[in-house]
Amino acid sequence: MVGFAPFAGHHIRPDFVRRVPAPAFDSMNSEQRTEYLETHPESYALVTRSPGDGGPEDDATVQRLIELGGKSFDRILALNAFHGLEAGRPAMFLYRLATESRQQVGVVGLVDTADYLSGRVKRHEQVSAERAVHLSAHFETLGVQSSPIALGYRADPAVRAILDDVLARIEPSLSFTSGDGLEQTVWVVDEPEVTDALTKAFETHDLYIMDGHHRAAAAGLLYERVGSPRGDKMLGLLFSDDRVNIEPFHRRVVIPDNRDLSACTTALVEALDLRPDDSGEHSRPEMDGGIGVYLDGRWWSGTLPTPVSNSPLDEIDPVRLQREVLGPILGVEPETATGQISYFLDDVDRQELASRLTDREVLFVLSPVTPAEVFAVADAGLDMPPKSTYVTPKPRSGVFLRRF
Repeated sequence: MVGFAPFAGHHIRPDFVRRVPAPAFDSMNSEQRTEYLETHPESYALVTRSPGDGGPEDDATVQRLIELGGKSFDRILALNAFHGLEAGRPAMFLYRLATESRQQVGVVGLVDTADYLSGRVKRHEQVSAERAVHLSAHFETLGVQSSPIALGYRADPAVRAILDDVLARIEPSLSFTSGDGLEQTVWVVDEPEVTDALTKAFETHDLYIMDGHHRAAAAGLLYERVGSPRGDKMLGLLFSDDRVNIEPFHRRVVIPDNRDLSACTTALVEALDLRPDDSGEHSRPEMDGGIGVYLDGRWWSGTLPTPVSNSPLDEIDPVRLQREVLGPILGVEPETATGQISYFLDDVDRQELASRLTDREVLFVLSPVTPAEVFAVADAGLDMPPKSTYVTPKPRSGVFLRRF
């Protein structure tokens, strides 16, 4: 049984939608982050900063950044930027995120942290213990959450019927387009019969973390340290597996100096069955196991090696690329290859990126991991490597607020 409940929360007021909600920070480089923080002094990103995110005192200790985050949060509260529900009435929220090419609708509520610790809320990605400790201290010190953990569940007609009924009957409480073009719409669901029905419907579901592994781990640490009531819930945004969009993280890899460039090129062509691709489209592969490669000054298309086992992890394209190609052929391992591997998303101009590469750099363009593959890995108790999945459009910090 998974606990999912309404809460007496808040959402951003219309006058502040361009000032407080933060962009998707992990899709920005350090220069973009610094520029954004310098030009958005009321952004919620200043509340949740981590070392290296940019902004004032970026080289400060974690504890100092938490202190600065608290001061930023106090400034936002002083502006009366958030709208509270009448008399603190518990509610869930429907949250639609839409771009020109895709949209997804989920429901925001509180998930029982104990379900994460017991394995009913399942992870599929490795986490940094240091990062989880930092976030846990942030939660404990500020007593606030605003960045929903994106969770997937297997599509359920009963849940779908409830959500579709809400969308048909209730007018949105908030609708705006952020500076990066993301359309965000919020519906307040405070009818007890509806929230009770959703709570009951999710009791039979396992939940799968799609985005926010470190926030979930931090909530778990807080619960183990302080228990109820401060640590027993975490802010979640639940998407059905047929209403969540996942994009791949592509790889930019530097061939180490101690590897013979010509031998590596030949080995890559053979291992991936590479064929020249002169289509000029450079789009991601249309099938699982397909791969696009920029190597030796041109684009190629190919196929990843056959999985080496029946493990669901070996079905994942980023895993197969790492285990069968990047490690054995190029000698590049994410855990130790500082500066030798970086990641980029679909919205990057791949041809422009390719034009700036040195002869020792290679681009690997992957197919997206599917929700079914994520669920299979999580059900098996396995972890994908970092940067295997990217949920988009990404839920934003500074739209919802939960104080505890």
